[in-house]
Amino acid sequence: MAGCVTNVSSAPISILGWRVKTSKSLIHGGDLQSASEYYGIGVDQWVDLSTGINPESYPIDRLDTDAFRCLPYLKADFLQAAKAYYVNENLLAVSGSQAVIQLLPECLPELSILLPKLGYQEHRHQWLQSVSAINDYPATQNDQAINYINAALQKNKSQHLLVINPNNPSGLQFSPAQLQVWAQQLGKDAYLIIDEAFMDLQPKNSVLAQHFEENMIVLRSFGKFFGLAGLRLGFVFSNEEIRENLENRLGLWAINGPAQSLATLAFQDKAWQQQAQINISASAEISRALFAPLFDDLRSERYFQEIHQGLFSSYYLKKGKAEELSDFFAKQGVLLRHIPCNHELEVLRVGRVSPDNHAAIARIKLAVDECLKIKNRALNDNQGDFA
Repeated sequence: MAGCVTNVSSAPISILGWRVKTSKSLIHGGDLQSASEYYGIGVDQWVDLSTGINPESYPIDRLDTDAFRCLPYLKADFLQAAKAYYVNENLLAVSGSQAVIQLLPECLPELSILLPKLGYQEHRHQWLQSVSAINDYPATQNDQAINYINAALQKNKSQHLLVINPNNPSGLQFSPAQLQVWAQQLGKDAYLIIDEAFMDLQPKNSVLAQHFEENMIVLRSFGKFFGLAGLRLGFVFSNEEIRENLENRLGLWAINGPAQSLATLAFQDKAWQQQAQINISASAEISRALFAPLFDDLRSERYFQEIHQGLFSSYYLKKGKAEELSDFFAKQGVLLRHIPCNHELEVLRVGRVSPDNHAAIARIKLAVDECLKIKNRALNDNQGDFA
């Protein structure tokens, strides 16, 4: 498969009619307000499959009311629960990993960086503003990516390397042992940055427990697995110097009291975590089944490929098809994520629906059936819609 490139230019681009006016503004999933304004559908009337967030969140009915009254100094039980959950003590709590992504280029030595061609766009967006030399590695096939990174590091060890593990949206994933080898190969002052935002579903594949190196910076997201993205909580794992640098820039009281209180409960609730693994698997199964008739109909396309992670599925389609489908489903009140790649490919990313959300399931099924009807009618009439 040809590599996908997500370079952000300053030229305006149109995605589903939404305007990205400058390179300072990126489109993300879950923006129901913008979708509502554009499509004329109420915010509370959407089925939102545009994110990779657990649709069955951790319950919020056990909050300590003192968490709202007291200044949010970091609580010892909160930090201890986080260290135990992630099996690593070298952590700094932050208000979502996005805050760290924005600050890292300012905190690290000014070196060139190896970035995935396809991945969470904010990484590239921030580094483009800070360094002049960015080297892209292919991010859709494991062997191809490993060979490229090995060759790049052999040629120049004095560069940072950024890995999204597993990659969102390509699903590319490296073993902890492989990441440790790369960290050990990097030259002085060079860092391996690992975004493990979707690693909660497979904690044994994290570098944090047994493969953590002094020159690693690992980002973890609380909101995706626990289904509480609005809480804005994340963690960065690094050496003490990097943690202090980030902490000084983030300032006092970075983590609000309710976030600390709820996260402490969630980290300690092993029974809920085990059940969440089962529930997410069931959500993934029904989400894939709902869209199967649509994508089964597209498998014959030259570029078609599907990648499945616990909290999202990505479908590679020819240029224009993902945007077309995303627009169609949006008009039915089902929000998907359309991700441009290059002049040939696009990705349509589909999140998860809870098996218990019968109304949402019915809406999705109705939209898929309608899409297939329109396509079949267009083919019979020799027209181009969905052909």
